[in-house]
Amino acid sequence: MNLKAIVIVSGLLLCFSGAPLTAQTPDNDITVQAEGFGISRKDALLKAKRNAVEKGIGTVLISHTEITNFELQKDIILSKTIGSVKQYDILKEQTESDGSIVIRINALVSLASIKTDLAALKILLESMDKPRMMVLIREVDGKTAENTIIAFLKDKSFDLVDAASVAARLKMEEGLINRAVQGDPGAAAQIGAKNGADYVIVGSVTKSLKETKLLSESGMISGQAGISAKVINCTNARVVALSSASGAAYHVSKKVAMANASQKAAEQLMDRKLFETIVATFQDMINNGFSLDVTVNNVPNFKTQKSVRAFLVDFPNVVSVTKKAFGGGTLGLTVLYKGNSDTFSELIDGKTVAGKMISVTDIAANSVTLLLE
Repeated sequence: MNLKAIVIVSGLLLCFSGAPLTAQTPDNDITVQAEGFGISRKDALLKAKRNAVEKGIGTVLISHTEITNFELQKDIILSKTIGSVKQYDILKEQTESDGSIVIRINALVSLASIKTDLAALKILLESMDKPRMMVLIREVDGKTAENTIIAFLKDKSFDLVDAASVAARLKMEEGLINRAVQGDPGAAAQIGAKNGADYVIVGSVTKSLKETKLLSESGMISGQAGISAKVINCTNARVVALSSASGAAYHVSKKVAMANASQKAAEQLMDRKLFETIVATFQDMINNGFSLDVTVNNVPNFKTQKSVRAFLVDFPNVVSVTKKAFGGGTLGLTVLYKGNSDTFSELIDGKTVAGKMISVTDIAANSVTLLLE
């Protein structure tokens, strides 16, 4: 290790020396204490969990890896969502004189994949405000794949839009459904939003039969099924994940063979591909920030829009600001923010930029509309 690396190590050890000690379990999990400050209990708890993950990962890096470029390594690990809070206990919770909340937790940080850890997954979903999922899979002669995916998500503690009520509402939306299952994310997002979903899994199943001389002699038929699906964020119509899978099954009944093949294809889709991507995306949002669509109205000129963007870049817990469009007095931005839309709105409402006061006029799950007055 060179001198620069040694200096970095010393600085890091000094930085961590004032923090509560961490401990490693036989399962290679890390026990760590961390604090979070926020304008609400939920905001403070979310930040405490995030700080626990960062502190746990930092401990592992110091203990087991070359420390040169520590922050870069930590950012890479966080972006790959290796760390997660497996369980936690609240040690302290108090309200400060300015009304902010501080929470200290003792957390068990797991470096394993949370895919197979239901306890960690439950905490992740709670941190995401329990996003509601909707499943819409087009399948000829049945709903085997759709029912299989719904059962899979229920088993993982996801909140789901009631399938029966959705089916009743969608009878008048055939054109929209066709566009959605054919891959139109805007149509899928529109259907999901109408039915109270935050995310919608939309896709289609193809089924066929395969016959051979050997199968015919045995009286069996081979059912073949392929499924392709996308996960759409209903707030902004962005594709969160997409994948496909196939399955095969044997039976004396053609209908049963194809239905069983459809079930196997759906199970493979969720268990091996799509579900892991969904979880990784959610974990990345918790660790690295949520993407908020921010619309600013009554922006009079180019100079003012530059001031608004500069103001948001330096705003607390903002990771990045990207301009989408500007014209007609409206500025469209994508803001990567370590918190949710409610927290962002609470903090920005009433602030002043370029001599104008910011007012929050509309809030949705992942979008905020602001007005300069």
